[in-house]
Amino acid sequence: MESGIVLFVGMVRRGEFESLRKRGLPLGVLADTNCRHRLGDVAGFAVVEPFDFSRPHEELVGAVRDIQTRRGIACLFNVGEFYVRQTAELAAALGLPGIASSSACLCLDKSVMRRRFQERIGPGAAARFHVVNSESELIDFANQLGYPVFLQPSNVAASMWATRNADPDTLLCNYRAMVNEVPLYYERLGKKGTRLTVVLAEYVNGVNTSIDCLVDASGQVYTTPVVDVLTGQDVGIDDYHHFARLVPTRLGAAEQQELRRLAVAGVQALDMTTCAAHVEFIGTRLGEIAARPGGNRPRILELAYGMDEIHAYCQVLCGQRPDLRQERQEAAAVVTPFAGRNGALRAIRHLDRLTRLPGYLYHEVRIQPGQPVGLSKSGYRAPLYVEFQSADADTVRRSVDEIASWSDLYEVQ
Repeated sequence: MESGIVLFVGMVRRGEFESLRKRGLPLGVLADTNCRHRLGDVAGFAVVEPFDFSRPHEELVGAVRDIQTRRGIACLFNVGEFYVRQTAELAAALGLPGIASSSACLCLDKSVMRRRFQERIGPGAAARFHVVNSESELIDFANQLGYPVFLQPSNVAASMWATRNADPDTLLCNYRAMVNEVPLYYERLGKKGTRLTVVLAEYVNGVNTSIDCLVDASGQVYTTPVVDVLTGQDVGIDDYHHFARLVPTRLGAAEQQELRRLAVAGVQALDMTTCAAHVEFIGTRLGEIAARPGGNRPRILELAYGMDEIHAYCQVLCGQRPDLRQERQEAAAVVTPFAGRNGALRAIRHLDRLTRLPGYLYHEVRIQPGQPVGLSKSGYRAPLYVEFQSADADTVRRSVDEIASWSDLYEVQ
């Protein structure tokens, strides 16, 4: 590893840095004062400095250059969707390794990304889609695609404001909500002035899965195991939030191999190098690719396989071959149940039952009573985070199904 600190850009959460600290690597974080995520335990970090990421780009470069001068920087480490572009631009400005800004921009625009998939891989690689600029275009494009249609913002993570629409009235209602609410969401994150791009796509039926990749400077792609994803739709909620991520996958060997092939093709289609990539699939079609590790993916891969994706990501950034060896074969799940309707959280029930479920490992409450909760399509996040680990995959899946059956988990006013 080169001298200098591993500097996290914008944020760092539990499960995204601990293995680096155990290896004795000096760590730092330039923490975005607008970020709503709770910082991990950064007590042992060499540098912890706040910065308002809504400030001009030149000030951000100056803040990181100052850290580089004082401490040295081995690499810039990004684990958040809203810091993909800034991290790429910082790396270019400061002569540090990282993804090219052009590729980062491709990953931040779902419409351009999908067009690239169709051009370089094939017309069936991703769902047919249109960029929508008006209500009249919205209805015209929906008629061309045929109902149901899938509506989502181009640059928002965690399936926020993503909806399935079976008729024109529902489509118009969800479109208007997105146009009104997403710009306000950008402002709350210090991203005032960020342009909302709306994408309308054909609705694709299929199992949701993902693969994280690491890409070295030459473009060589290294894949991690397939992770199964249960969305709100899978557990009876009209929403596309990620309710649970589970490993090992239920897919057969041939299906897994096809997804690995498609993941590599997708990453190469976007000319991605020196980065991590989170590749999402619906069935055997590419959904989207993010230029960062997937949310909770490093943690679930560590729980099930003893795989250290975070250190491997660091190795790629520092010009080394990533070590993605599997040290064990177990089952694991990360569960984030969302509230079934929007409102103020009054209480979380069944926490005593939760800790007695087979394979239970850990949980944390992320939203307190009195705070607003709701669906991902309305811009909310999960109040609860839960981990499971077991030698038996069926044990883990039964516990996940048990949580899904708790329709009264949240008391919402």
